[in-house]
Amino acid sequence: MILESGNDFAALLSRKVRVCIIGAGAAGISLACELDGCGFEVRLFEAGARANHVGDFYEGSATPPHPEPRQFRRVGFGGTTAVWGGRCVPFDPIDFERREYLANTGWPITYDEVARFYPAAMEYCDAGRFDFLTRTSLPGAEAIIRGFKGDEVVDADHIERYSLPTDFGRRYRRQLQKSANVTVMLGLRCLKLNRASGADMIESAEFIDQGGHLHTVRADTFVLATGGIEVPRLLLASDRAGSGFGNVGDCLGRFYMCHFENTLGRIVPHNSPVAFRFERTDDGVYCRRQMRFTPEAQHAHHLPNMVFRLHFPSYSDAAHGSSVMSAIFLAKSALLPEYRAILQQQTQVPASPRLPHVGNVLRDLPGLARFTAEWLFRIRLASRKLPYTLVANADGSFPLEFNSEQTPDPSNRITLREDLDRHGLPQVHIAWRVGDQDAQAVLRAFLLLRESLGRSGAAQLLLDDELLAGQIARSIPLGHHMGTARMASSPRSGVVDGDCAVFGLPNLYVASSAVFPTCSHANPTLTIVALAIRLAQHLRSRLVS
Repeated sequence: MILESGNDFAALLSRKVRVCIIGAGAAGISLACELDGCGFEVRLFEAGARANHVGDFYEGSATPPHPEPRQFRRVGFGGTTAVWGGRCVPFDPIDFERREYLANTGWPITYDEVARFYPAAMEYCDAGRFDFLTRTSLPGAEAIIRGFKGDEVVDADHIERYSLPTDFGRRYRRQLQKSANVTVMLGLRCLKLNRASGADMIESAEFIDQGGHLHTVRADTFVLATGGIEVPRLLLASDRAGSGFGNVGDCLGRFYMCHFENTLGRIVPHNSPVAFRFERTDDGVYCRRQMRFTPEAQHAHHLPNMVFRLHFPSYSDAAHGSSVMSAIFLAKSALLPEYRAILQQQTQVPASPRLPHVGNVLRDLPGLARFTAEWLFRIRLASRKLPYTLVANADGSFPLEFNSEQTPDPSNRITLREDLDRHGLPQVHIAWRVGDQDAQAVLRAFLLLRESLGRSGAAQLLLDDELLAGQIARSIPLGHHMGTARMASSPRSGVVDGDCAVFGLPNLYVASSAVFPTCSHANPTLTIVALAIRLAQHLRSRLVS
């Protein structure tokens, strides 16, 4: 059943339930769906309504170049999956290891404990089967660059898969509407978790509806299924007199991680074809190729986990000669602010004046018309959409995009400001930077990749060695907020245990990328869903028995 603010909630909210889930994004909806039919009463609360919006819930501040807290986040049923690009990538076994050369790494659970839930997570995300190898997903396909199949340093046999993209609110609305034991309550924002007097447990949660009325919800078990910024915000705000729930080791809000990325250098292939565009796997899912480093190379060269992708040229440089890219550049004001910022990130070449871009458009109106038809039928109208537009450079070279893991650093953190939002919750401040160690590691990675491509004779990687280090240091974070309530083996080194229960409060769980001790290079959504399914299994076994 799904109810919206404006209904008479009083009678329903007065009854204690077994499980209260706070937040209806990918984690909360997956968890609720897994608990559908479990035999006990579950409530799923979402601050927004059916339609997603940015709203003013996320006002705050951030240290540049980190985007301000409103970006890459949405309020509403489905959460940020409403604007999700759909990229699905699992974590790797090395991500769970304690790596001596990367501080604060290691999970208290193994890769296998998460990987067994990836196939089910793939189904939730509509991303096909759990297979991320080129040779098995694209049988018989050419190498990413003809003549380059990778070596002992570079692995060129991996892909990333793409969801529909799946808006979880739309995709799972019908199942939850029909559920006999799960009630979704929209337009109710959680303001505080209340600890029971004299007991190590959460007794209730306080909510405010869209009419400004306060409600107290009691439950046996609470699950905080908000994102990597909202989780520490609520845990800190609920215990203003103390240091925050689960914060014995002063880890709450710390170790904040974002992937950082940039587009640097150019790959010049010596042979054709090059696997640049989107391909379809043998089970019908869009995918793209990656280059990454082998686990052995990561250990030997002290590298964080990262991937490289062949990229399109800068939209802003009219020298690309593309009517499509110039049209997108001229229309960039129509893009979402988050994606407009990514588009504008490519600053190796200054933006061209508008006139050359207009010239590109006028010289190839038929090409622009073909693109418009493709955009309409393959991106807007198709049920499985082409993820985004890829236009090759006119000179046959390919800018190189990297996306890197970030070393968990306690000085990267979420803290509360004195300023309050309209519901009285403290706004957040985000302190974030790319560490010198990570920037130097990415620099080594580019040089290693150049050597590997050169040995193969398949391509050249052209880099400006004098400028490269500075360009890497100026890389921007992606909208992936992780690590602020990290999973650990003890309360001194984290906020939640291996079952995602908050230390010291065993009836409070966190289903969120906030629990990630490390962030891999992988977009977090698939692993968020896998951990939510794993948590559902744990709750079923604990609450049914």
